[in-house]
Amino acid sequence: MLRNKAATRGASLVLVTAIASVALVTGSAFADSVQSDWRAVTSTGTLGKGAAAGGQVTRQQVLERARDWSANRVPYSSNGLNSPYSWYYDDATGGRYRQDCSGYVSMAWQLGDSHNTWSLNDVSTEIKRSELQPGDILNNTDSHVVIFAGWIDRSAQTFYYYSESGRHVPTQRYVGNFNESMLSGHPTSGYRAYKYEKIVDGPVTAEPGAEDTGATPAVAKVTGPSDSAILDGQVALTASAEEKVGTPSAMEYYIDDKLVETVASPGTEFSMSLDTTELSDGAHTLKVRAKNAGGQAGPMSAGSGFFVANKAIPTSATGDFDGDGKADIAVLYNLGQSKTGKNLIRIYKFTNNGHGFDEPVNAWDNDDSVNTSWNADNIKLTIGDFNGDGKSDLAALYNSGQSPTGKNLTTLYEFISDGKGFKAPAKVWDNDDATTGSWNWRASKPVAGDFNGDGKADIGILYNQGQDKEKKNNLTAFHILYSYDGGIRGPKRVWDNDDRTTGSWNWERSKPVAGDFNGDGKADLGILYNEGQDDTGNYRTAFHIAYGRADGINAPKRVWDNNDRTTGSWNWERSKPIAADFNGDGKADLGILYDKGQDKTGNNQAAFHIGYGTADGISAPKVFWDNNDRSTGSWNADRSKLVAGDFNGDGKADLGVFYNNGEQPNGDGKVTLFNFFGNASGISGPNKVWDSEKFGSWNWYRSDLG
Repeated sequence: MLRNKAATRGASLVLVTAIASVALVTGSAFADSVQSDWRAVTSTGTLGKGAAAGGQVTRQQVLERARDWSANRVPYSSNGLNSPYSWYYDDATGGRYRQDCSGYVSMAWQLGDSHNTWSLNDVSTEIKRSELQPGDILNNTDSHVVIFAGWIDRSAQTFYYYSESGRHVPTQRYVGNFNESMLSGHPTSGYRAYKYEKIVDGPVTAEPGAEDTGATPAVAKVTGPSDSAILDGQVALTASAEEKVGTPSAMEYYIDDKLVETVASPGTEFSMSLDTTELSDGAHTLKVRAKNAGGQAGPMSAGSGFFVANKAIPTSATGDFDGDGKADIAVLYNLGQSKTGKNLIRIYKFTNNGHGFDEPVNAWDNDDSVNTSWNADNIKLTIGDFNGDGKSDLAALYNSGQSPTGKNLTTLYEFISDGKGFKAPAKVWDNDDATTGSWNWRASKPVAGDFNGDGKADIGILYNQGQDKEKKNNLTAFHILYSYDGGIRGPKRVWDNDDRTTGSWNWERSKPVAGDFNGDGKADLGILYNEGQDDTGNYRTAFHIAYGRADGINAPKRVWDNNDRTTGSWNWERSKPIAADFNGDGKADLGILYDKGQDKTGNNQAAFHIGYGTADGISAPKVFWDNNDRSTGSWNADRSKLVAGDFNGDGKADLGVFYNNGEQPNGDGKVTLFNFFGNASGISGPNKVWDSEKFGSWNWYRSDLG
């Protein structure tokens, strides 16, 4: 959703904007949302003027209906693309209609049912972008659809649009630009223009007050996230504005001094949805600027700092890089750029000395004239013994961009351990050939494990397949790249949910881990899955295992969820899973570091749960450590990066936490490494085994652990 160019505002006639009042809405202000798997459309509301659903609708009506949801700030379905969906009804627009992007268009067009992005094509005709009029749509059938609301400046290709853009933000109006690379969080090139087959042409009223030159400049401020917040995934950015005369009409959002979104709905409270994976891990600054009804921009707000930490969620355990029977730790560190603009990385190795870790040593870097540029933001790191020599190696799934034809390119490199450090990376696979097809790095979640039990670790990739043709189900697949004596074989699809039994599987709601949960000598795929909220508001989470076999994996089996009378609410977004054999019984266990928020005194609270592996699943996760004591003090789960391995060589996995102590008074970044030692009945700790004071400044956000 980040944009490469600043959005512009033209001087031509403003055809449509959202109306904060309900002047166009007749009938009562009654409105409600319910959750259900399907809801019939019972009425087109007062704005339907008695028309039946599925009939003709004027362009004026389409925009008035779109404005109604914007004025009522109708939120996106609380469970996102997963059922049970949220459905909305009010007297003005009738319904009920599904609260997502295609349900919003269905409501505005007065359709008899809530269509999806694909089936909207069945009731519309494709047109040229130059032919767009208010009430038409821009549809990217693979991802998103928005309502075109009128040109701002046709020559500059700027326009207004309405969108149900995603979770955490309400329906509202935005500024779009066909010259920009992104539109509402998706590539602009993917959108095609469509006209509803039963729309009736006619005049569309401009917003009253759009040319109000008596308005005073609006003053804006950032209201969320809080200053210095640590963010990952999709989040809401919020702001407010005040104006002495008139009502603020738009809010511009700037990240690191670059315009990323313009919300063009009048009011005093604004929000936008940000996909933080579009940003580098580390520090960023958010500023906002409001515009009044006359188009005048107010002053830029003070900056609000935040941190992105998408690489703080683990997927695999660490490894024994020197083969001495005790696990070591490797950190892939982002060194930034050289003076010539070359992207630099370094691999630090923390060697286990039996009672802690030696100071980190440089095990490999590309700061030389031989190795090419390596962008740390384009690396997803996994660990495993890929050649079966008893020493763990590193693997980097790398985003190689696009080919000249637009094909997404991904490359897999291995850094083989020689006992003291790592050999230069060797390319072992890529899809830059005539057979593999496009491979989207951003749609890939890699894990490492010996899935076929041959003594060599393999690479597994949980892949986002988008949606099926009917746009009813989310599709996800699991591919394995098997290691062999000569290298690694290309990806083999060993499971997907494109069948008649599994149902929808949302990749974005999946956190994969790999481990031998049933102790049969073959690694299994575990997935901690976000099931949203139930009707009582409790968060639902489940754990599935796809057991490894000689030629693939079995279909995922649900082995635990919190839908019982005892566990209570379990928030997937607050959970960091990791797989390891904490009790030494030969079966991998599921460990989860859980963010419990803050207590009454403002101290951060965290807990570590373990669900022990069994022959056919896991036991219910149980708390084996928390900081609710008199000695540990505050513990922020957002500042914790997890690794797991047998650090003391006793046959039981231990938990390692690379903890962000923040910036010190002298400006240095400080990190601390803690161990929680596994035992037959849980874990003990935390034990401080290293910190960066002797080493010097260390940026936690630039650190990718393995």
